Amino acid sequence: MWGLSRGWIRGSAAVAALSLVAGGATWLHLDSGAAASSAPDKIVYSQQNGKNGEYLQYLPGDGSKSTTQPVTGGGGCATPNAVNPVLAFSAKYYAGGYNGASTSAIVGAFNSRTGVCQISQAWSIEVNEGLVFGPGPNALTSGRAFSRAQLQLEREDKSTASDPPAVVNIVLRLGSNVVATQSYNLPGPNGTPLATDTGTNYLFDSLEIRVVSPAAGSISVIGPTSTFTLANQLCVGQSISQTSTDGTPTSGQVSVTFTYVGNSVDPSTCKAYGTFAATTTDPNVNDGKSVQLIAANASRDHLTADVDWGLFPYCQPGTSVPNVPTCPPTLVDFGSGFQVQTFCAAANPPATAPWCTTSQNYEYVTVNGTTFTHITETWDGLGDIVYHH
Repeated sequence: MWGLSRGWIRGSAAVAALSLVAGGATWLHLDSGAAASSAPDKIVYSQQNGKNGEYLQYLPGDGSKSTTQPVTGGGGCATPNAVNPVLAFSAKYYAGGYNGASTSAIVGAFNSRTGVCQISQAWSIEVNEGLVFGPGPNALTSGRAFSRAQLQLEREDKSTASDPPAVVNIVLRLGSNVVATQSYNLPGPNGTPLATDTGTNYLFDSLEIRVVSPAAGSISVIGPTSTFTLANQLCVGQSISQTSTDGTPTSGQVSVTFTYVGNSVDPSTCKAYGTFAATTTDPNVNDGKSVQLIAANASRDHLTADVDWGLFPYCQPGTSVPNVPTCPPTLVDFGSGFQVQTFCAAANPPATAPWCTTSQNYEYVTVNGTTFTHITETWDGLGDIVYHH
């Protein structure tokens, strides 16, 4: 996850300028190249009775024609089947409990309900079973990640309203790593529905639904639809830009551009990312200015960033002039807490920090008779990061 903080304002007359260039690097002007799509693609799993039956639908974020695939349930113990599907179905059975090893199981789908077939009932998920969804092998979805999943669940055991809720865990994985486990309580009686939403704080390429308790607990994924939002992709040479809209005349707006240079292992691979937002009112940052980009963490992904942090109360870099404050540094988090930015010509871990500032520019501008300091920076790095002021 990336986050940054500072700001900018347009249309002010600059009265002075000072440029600090780190490590002999020149000021970096990024070429946006091909623009990455900002609207996410989605997969819909439709479960309904009647002539429409079950189907998968791929909805492109650019508004182009959707792809619809019929799904054959088969009834009872039969994994839903579609030709070259955009959504993959699989199941697991944990004979010794969820903390132990698992074996493959069969997905069961019947009468608009989807579950695991290892333990009766064939179309529901019981304790020690896991129902798994992931991007399918279709060229539209293969190798991609999800940024959100919205599922409809239903209680399927013989519970009453006074019985304890069924505790459902949804395990999100990216590759072999568990990125989050979300827990939900599904109350009785039998047939009670529950809408679940993973939110947009994680990227994952598989989602596993488990029933933790009670011992006889049972739930199904039901219709009419479940929606899986695919993460956007940033491919080599592409850039994404974001500008806040909540600034003031004296704070300006936050602006940032990330450019994907490439992956050192597979130069042709694209980088998945989810939420990308800029704001000047972040309650977790002293000055409120921040940018957040939630992306798949890959240590060999090489990116550059061009950040316009905007206007600050008058300050100078490294000043010793009486009554003139020193401009605040950018803080960087590599996973062990925030630290002050470092400067370099180019990031080269472990010789340098994974991300470092390659140039820093200060301009002094006047707004309504008051002088402010306008700060911009360029960054270079590998992997994902969090910055703020």
